[in-house]
Amino acid sequence: MQDHNLPFTKAIRSQIKLRLAIIGPSGSGKTYSSLLLASALGKKIALIDSERNSASKYADLFKFSVLELEDFHPDNFIEAIRSAEEQKFDLLIIDSLSPAWNGYNGALELVDKAAARLKTTNSFAAWREVTPLHNRMIDAILRSDLHIIVTMRTKTEYSLEKTDNGKSTVRRVGMQPIQRDGLEYEFDIVGDMDMTTMLITKSRCPALQQSVIQKPGEELAKTILKWLSSGKKRVVSAGKRERDKLIKSITSKMKQLNEKNFITTKKLSEFGDRIKDPKTNVGMLKFLEKQLLLLNWLDQIKGTISQQERKDFYRKILAADTKSVKALENQLKIMEAA
Repeated sequence: MQDHNLPFTKAIRSQIKLRLAIIGPSGSGKTYSSLLLASALGKKIALIDSERNSASKYADLFKFSVLELEDFHPDNFIEAIRSAEEQKFDLLIIDSLSPAWNGYNGALELVDKAAARLKTTNSFAAWREVTPLHNRMIDAILRSDLHIIVTMRTKTEYSLEKTDNGKSTVRRVGMQPIQRDGLEYEFDIVGDMDMTTMLITKSRCPALQQSVIQKPGEELAKTILKWLSSGKKRVVSAGKRERDKLIKSITSKMKQLNEKNFITTKKLSEFGDRIKDPKTNVGMLKFLEKQLLLLNWLDQIKGTISQQERKDFYRKILAADTKSVKALENQLKIMEAA
């Protein structure tokens, strides 16, 4: 039998970061409950607001920092998550994730745009472009080193119910969350909100399975924290630290080139796609960083070389492989010295 060198190792329970989804119709208490839980779970709280500044209405009750999004492209959520990580927040609330699906520049709108550009009525072709973008956003949420609470709106329906005194009353109820089908099951804990009541519909925390919680707050946070902190302490690997440092460096250099209009928007987008892809390893990140260093260097010496030389080097740098980058660096040194 062929040895594939895929050894199994003993499973170890490690401390983890919170992945909580709170689902409910508009007005069901998702934002307030998220802030109440977050305040009991961490001291430094960030909130991505995609609901027209609704979270800031609670700024007199809770202490948090807010980023208000108006463009709901998946990449904007990814950048916001990375910004929260870099600013060392304890916990991030995404309120809500639904506009990333059905809002301006959300997945559904991106599919329509892709179909129009491809001149096709075949939505599968358009989804082939959009699904990887959406997957990267979900991956950024799940891989983050922050505790994360996500809210999602549900499609709203109404039911006629009897009260205790026998009278009929109309009650608003939430149905399917407005996001990709099954997305809620990516989270460790899922709670359906109905005003002051949370029904736990999915939980990897045994103490919360099938729970009905009135006014979710500090007691729920204590149960969650106890579960999250049980097990072996998580250690951020040196590889992860190096990767994060490289991504930060590359992002900074991309911003510099963009401000100088020295690189096309298309090329910047390609660089952005590469660093957001979790499959891009540290070696490739180092190579991308070197390319951007050369482009910045070329921009600095452009006044000392001809326009044609600058264009030639620009093309060579962007087309370079790991072997030719060093040669280009040496050539630029010689030209700068001359």
